Amino acid sequence: MKKALALALLLAAPAAQAESPRWGSFHFKLGSYRPNIDAEFEGKAGCTGGADCTPYADLFGKGGSMLYQVEFARTLLSGAGTLDLGFGVGWSSKSAKGFIEGGTTRSSDDTSFRVLPLTLSLTYRLDLYARTVPLVPYARLALERYQWWATSGGGGTASANGLSGSGATNGWSGALGLAFLLDFLDPTLAREMDRDIGINGTYLFVEAGKAKVNDFGSRKSWDLSPDKSVTWSGGLLFVF
Repeated sequence: MKKALALALLLAAPAAQAESPRWGSFHFKLGSYRPNIDAEFEGKAGCTGGADCTPYADLFGKGGSMLYQVEFARTLLSGAGTLDLGFGVGWSSKSAKGFIEGGTTRSSDDTSFRVLPLTLSLTYRLDLYARTVPLVPYARLALERYQWWATSGGGGTASANGLSGSGATNGWSGALGLAFLLDFLDPTLAREMDRDIGINGTYLFVEAGKAKVNDFGSRKSWDLSPDKSVTWSGGLLFVF
């Protein structure tokens, strides 16, 4: 009788929920950004630390601005870790009171320098044991294209000497990061999210990155690389 009751309970118990099929990922990332534009003036004739040798710092100061980025990725391989191919877009803007032409006096109008980074990336996450050890290291390599433009006081694209204050600069970036699997804190909620909306895992991450966005060393392009050799950023990653 006891064996029959135990068998009945076993058959009535729901099967463990399998993880939904893996498709890709989405992440939101936040960091600080200041372009290395002034570096191109270093060592040029007439520039020894005086006026006009640091035009970006003179106008916008030495502080950075926030850089917001999102990325959608398609999973190419999974099993021995995860390999994602992603496309990302970002936004950063810095504003200040402009200078009156030909002088150092500030005008009453704002001028802005805006950057729209576009990214094509390949990311590998070592997530084989994430359900047991919720720390997942990862590495990313990417091609970068930074669309940029400067605005005048009226809000339109600035121009000077017949040249438009807009363009694009290409480059590359790399990053190493560590992600913490938040599902580890509440497995029941994680299973419900997977069942209801297909999210396999939610991660909180931090990463150290390096970028060179200067048209691969071209002397005719602005250097939009970050002014620091290593930058730090963090955000949320959703795997689905």
